[in-house]
Amino acid sequence: MSLRTKLPRTQDGPPTSVFVLGTLFSGSTLIGRDMTTRIEKAHYVGELNNFTQLPGFSHQNGGLICGPCSLLGKECRHFTRKLRERVTYEDIFGMHTEFARTLGASAILDGSKYVAWLRRAIAQRNADPALRRVPINVILTVRNPIAYAISHRDRTGEPLWQGAAVWRDTYVDALRTVNTHGLPHMVVRYEGYMARPERHLERLAAFLHLPLRDEPDNGRIHDAGGNWSSFVPYVGKEQLNAHIESLNGPARAEAEKFVEMARPYWNNEKPKADTRWHRSLNPGEVNTIMGVFGLSDIASLVGYNVADLAQRALRPKQPPAEQKPA
Repeated sequence: MSLRTKLPRTQDGPPTSVFVLGTLFSGSTLIGRDMTTRIEKAHYVGELNNFTQLPGFSHQNGGLICGPCSLLGKECRHFTRKLRERVTYEDIFGMHTEFARTLGASAILDGSKYVAWLRRAIAQRNADPALRRVPINVILTVRNPIAYAISHRDRTGEPLWQGAAVWRDTYVDALRTVNTHGLPHMVVRYEGYMARPERHLERLAAFLHLPLRDEPDNGRIHDAGGNWSSFVPYVGKEQLNAHIESLNGPARAEAEKFVEMARPYWNNEKPKADTRWHRSLNPGEVNTIMGVFGLSDIASLVGYNVADLAQRALRPKQPPAEQKPA
């Protein structure tokens, strides 16, 4: 018997399933948590592909528990071992219904980000007449291709062009999927969100047809997975460092490697702007990224001014060194 046959619907029908799509480093976790704390009845539940250990699309050492509760030394009453043993990637909407019930939400934000996860959910809905009424919305979180390619290079050691190709392919696939299936979707650019979060939260609340709180309620955050650095504004860097130090073996080494580049930038406030990529590349490096076939077209489709991105990324020319007299 599947979860969906056992669980009650909300008062007005099944919860809205909101799938967050995008690359790594696109701000999905921070934006999702802000939505949880500010938008009534919306709850970001994190990377459920990891929570269910979907083969080929899951992280074996992360996302199995509630990250915020774990860092605070609490036992989460929502993300439990019994729940993890019961839910499955074969019943994504049943899992969403379970979370909607226990979290008191009418919109569940699934931050798995993989387009393949969304397509799996669509196939499940299409195969079951009882699920045809389940509303699906999509939020596409985007960080500009230059910033992404730099972060990808710093994290993986791969060349800039490879990160740029990953960025292009991810958003081509996402846009093709949402348009093929006619899904309501909204693009949220990370840089714009960081510059004007209140305006974007108002738009996101309107997109979900839910009211916006005047003040955040940080005590509501429960989710699985996410970039380690995204925890800092909610639990503090001291708490996060202490948690990493408490890990053992491969988990500790993996965590240290993951936060190595980001740790110097940690503070206990939410980031105000995404500017680290500004003035960081020479002309050849900018051309390497922007010259990837089709990338400029996709960047324009999700709202970027490509020429402006290239100009912001260029490192200032150094004046020629003075020649010493012979």
